[in-house]
Amino acid sequence: MDRAQRLDYMKHVVYPKMKEEFVAYDAKRYGEMTCVTCHGDGAKSGDFKMPNPKLPKLPADEAGFKKLSESKPEAVKFMGTKVVPDMASMLGEAPFNPQTHQGFGCFRCHTK
Repeated sequence: MDRAQRLDYMKHVVYPKMKEEFVAYDAKRYGEMTCVTCHGDGAKSGDFKMPNPKLPKLPADEAGFKKLSESKPEAVKFMGTKVVPDMASMLGEAPFNPQTHQGFGCFRCHTK
């Protein structure tokens, strides 16, 4: 897809689906979700580069993810069972496979 097609796809397919999921997860926090929510301030200037360093930083190792899943189990479950597989599907990719380190995963959006 060229840039215009990508923007159209994000606007009409990805954004509505992700907003629906995030609002279902936490309506108070994500009720006013916009492109900036995920893409940061660059979305205002037309730069939708990811990962977005303003999103929460994630641990870079398995031990850190274990600790995160213990401290924020609902968020980790939501991201792992809804966001990652649905984003992967909409982008025509497989979800991240920890054995092969291939596919769409956390670090496509978040930094370490």
